[in-house]
Amino acid sequence: MSKGKLIRDAVHGDIEMSSLEVELMDTPEFQRLRGIKQLGTAYLVFPSAVHTRFEHSLGTSWMAYRILQAVRRAEAISQDEERLIRVSALLHDVTHIPFGHTLEDERRVLPRHDKDEERVDYFFRMSAVARILKREGLQEPVIGILKGDETYRSDIVGGAISADLLDYLRRDTYFCGLSQYYDPRIFESFIIDNNRLAMNLEKHGMLRHDALSELVNLLRIRYTLSERVYFHHTKISSGAMISKAVELALRDGLSVQELRTLKDETLLWMLRELYTRNSTVAHLLNRLDARHLFRACYVLTTGVGEKRRVEIVGRFHHDLEAREAAETTIARASGIQPHEIIIYCPSFGMSLSEAEVPARWEGGGIRPLSATNNEEIRILKEKHKELWKFYVLIDRGVWDRAERVRNAAAAYIGIE
Repeated sequence: MSKGKLIRDAVHGDIEMSSLEVELMDTPEFQRLRGIKQLGTAYLVFPSAVHTRFEHSLGTSWMAYRILQAVRRAEAISQDEERLIRVSALLHDVTHIPFGHTLEDERRVLPRHDKDEERVDYFFRMSAVARILKREGLQEPVIGILKGDETYRSDIVGGAISADLLDYLRRDTYFCGLSQYYDPRIFESFIIDNNRLAMNLEKHGMLRHDALSELVNLLRIRYTLSERVYFHHTKISSGAMISKAVELALRDGLSVQELRTLKDETLLWMLRELYTRNSTVAHLLNRLDARHLFRACYVLTTGVGEKRRVEIVGRFHHDLEAREAAETTIARASGIQPHEIIIYCPSFGMSLSEAEVPARWEGGGIRPLSATNNEEIRILKEKHKELWKFYVLIDRGVWDRAERVRNAAAAYIGIE
């Protein structure tokens, strides 16, 4: 059995890891996370944003410990429960594939990492990680938590305000060079109510304005990251180019089973070495290597209205074949090649889900944070929703045809 370790982290300082956590960290499946960047291609905008899911996973386990220390003041949490929750937090991203959020959430090429039953089975029932968990009697409990067992345990790991969030807010802002911080005193607000994690905004029957202000600050940081990093146009364009290359490679023989063993660079290497006989894959990778990224020539926003947005998401986010047919038709109508155009359509949900965290208000009732009449929360939710944008991206080499593409896209989609 491995010994416990004290690990120095750039964000949280010293992190204490148990011998079991160290053993899990030293498996090939977990070490693979060293090669998967937390923010995908955001490093093309923020050069220091090269932190990985490996250190984020360590930080999430530590944030889970910090939350547990806070709730222990009023609740009896056993050492076995702590071990289970920290191990679940440590492993919450082990099923991630390279550029996972782009492939899973944005282009919908593959199911989400935590919703893909085959991938969950591989990592938690067939791997070195699985063997350790089974030996410790933790296999099924960990799977249950990571699938969302609707208890305070899964809330701590990945709920609205969770260990996952508290790590990546600090880590992503730090490595992107953004001066955004939350007060560590936020941990004092965590409570367990009816077996669910909640935020306590009440003291002696009165509203704790300081706790409410700090929760609003968390939402503000989350919005800032979405606006300036997660949905930055360069990240969207480069991610869409990689996703398009992977889509074509999957059609040409790349297997989903291979993806779950790869890192960012090994995926790109495999695409170059094995799939550039497809001229579109070769073109996209050459453009990425030179940072000649596709540019948006047609953009739709929430201004199109909810009804049209639902229709657009249904046509172009959920249906890969419909998206490809649109790319081909618009390209031909505007005199460019199909490999010179990409449609990017995000999901409908842009609701700032963190605002729905359960909170205990004055009088003792539990209601979502968004239920307050706090004007800033309402504005942040609305502004986050407005980050939704539909793009038609084209190669810079055909930018002289941008107006023709714009007109063809408007005619095809039916919105000027």
